[in-house]
Amino acid sequence: KDPAVLRHAEGIATLSAAAKKHPRVTFIACHLANTCYDLSILGRMFDTCPNLYADFAARFGELAPIPRAVAKFFERYQDRIFYGTDNGIDTAMYRTTFRWLESEDEHFYPPRFQSYHWAWHGLGLDESILKKIYRGNALRLFDRLRNH
Repeated sequence: KDPAVLRHAEGIATLSAAAKKHPRVTFIACHLANTCYDLSILGRMFDTCPNLYADFAARFGELAPIPRAVAKFFERYQDRIFYGTDNGIDTAMYRTTFRWLESEDEHFYPPRFQSYHWAWHGLGLDESILKKIYRGNALRLFDRLRNH
């Protein structure tokens, strides 16, 4: 292990400490801060750092197998989460990710994400939450940043 490179838990602790130390700075944790294995880690950071936001880019496959936990997390933190993607811009990718967020479809294997071996399950998020995640949260944050 290179001592100059932080391990994941150290990186999370550093992000949390920085967000607490600098409450007027907006922090956006990419990929849900890579805490898909335990969203309560990011939840605790959201609870203590009102200036922290997150996107879920490139974490669809990790989240899709646990729809109930993810839907509850997205509902609770609906004002702090953004849609994002690191998966290109092709139509199939968007259709798949929208299906995951919007539908209650169970046990499907999207061709666009064949490298994952587990099934996907739709979250069936309410339209009000979807509007925030897709667009509203970003607009609100950008307005806040522009006005400071």
